[in-house]
Amino acid sequence: MTLYLAWMEWRRLMRTPLPWVIFSLSLSLLSWQFLATLEIFNGMQSSNRSLGLSHHLGLQLYGLASVLILIITPIITIRSFSESFRDGSYALLSSAPLSNLSILAGKFLAILMFQLLFILIPLLLCVSLTSGIQLDFGLLLAATLGLLLLSGAFTAIGLYFSTLNENPGIAAAGSYGLLLLISLLDQNTEGGSFMHWLAWPSHYLDLQLGLIRFGDLAYFLLLIHFFLGLALYRLDKRRRG
Repeated sequence: MTLYLAWMEWRRLMRTPLPWVIFSLSLSLLSWQFLATLEIFNGMQSSNRSLGLSHHLGLQLYGLASVLILIITPIITIRSFSESFRDGSYALLSSAPLSNLSILAGKFLAILMFQLLFILIPLLLCVSLTSGIQLDFGLLLAATLGLLLLSGAFTAIGLYFSTLNENPGIAAAGSYGLLLLISLLDQNTEGGSFMHWLAWPSHYLDLQLGLIRFGDLAYFLLLIHFFLGLALYRLDKRRRG
């Protein structure tokens, strides 16, 4: 039932113009970054190339993709619960024989299905070079995994704030506020501190460089489970109330 709900939510989302506008703009920006990275790399002297092309693509292309995901996710997630609370459609959905966990998981998977289309853009752009250039696809797949985990974490945060308020604007503002906070926590903190560990850029950077570490995977999975747990608590409280 959860998968069916995810499919229906995904279809409902894709019938609106918003995801297609986002997808088109993202494709244009990522394509521009892809070509710019190739131009810069080709213009380098061989002696100055301390990193290979795969590393440059992982840092530049996937770096821009992470920023776009941060911008896009709150816009998509506020439609999940805030608007449903306001227009009354959530009351109809909650009256169905579905648990709050199934509803939350269905909406989470639906958004992740949309973001998967976005996540594949950098990888497909890199694949287009395989006819003439040998790339490190282990590194690129690790960066793609990092982008998927990052999308899941941002989606969980967005869904949580979407359950807090019936006003989509307030929910989006809260999502952006927290996402910016955990993006900047490592700026003025020591490398081994807890505050530095809470920031996502250092964990994502390892995956951009092709380093798959248990600590980085655990960070993103904990972030996803923590905020989905908070969102589930809010939904349970709302149903009881």
